[in-house]
Amino acid sequence: MNTKTNYFIARVLLLLALGAQLAQAATPTLSNLLPRGAQRGSSQEVTITGARLDDVREIFFHGPGIKAENLKAVAANRITATFVIAPDAKLGQHEMRVRTATGLSTMKTFWVGPFPNVKEAEPNSEFDAAQKVPFNSTVNGIVTNEDVDYYEIEGIKKGQRISVEVEAIRLSGALFDPYVAILDS
Repeated sequence: MNTKTNYFIARVLLLLALGAQLAQAATPTLSNLLPRGAQRGSSQEVTITGARLDDVREIFFHGPGIKAENLKAVAANRITATFVIAPDAKLGQHEMRVRTATGLSTMKTFWVGPFPNVKEAEPNSEFDAAQKVPFNSTVNGIVTNEDVDYYEIEGIKKGQRISVEVEAIRLSGALFDPYVAILDS
């Protein structure tokens, strides 16, 4: 190859590399969704944080059962929307992405459950300040470092079974070692 050809190839490769960097710089990313889920057959206001979200156009799900309405860019790194969950939406994980004028976001998941959601209310970090939650409900909250949360389940009758689970890791949240203790009076 001659010098002119080498120079031309080097320029094309440089332009391709710059184009790839520019494309990546405009790609929106999603870092968090709050709350992470809602009850089947309900509507839920959701806040999505990330980067490069200010030119948001739509939120779409990879399957049926959830529609995003009232989409608003609150800031370059935050949008809000109302998720309308169909009464027959499948229970469990629903993959979603955000489309902006400049690209398609990374994927996040939103979870649909059978029970009504209760928002965690602080202060609930002391045994005597336990948050009361109805039986058969899902608590949506945030766990921070060394966080301790207490809940009192209302409506349990003697001999009734209860089941409690923490879904943080399955929701693609922070990796930590949760501890659940169930105490009676």
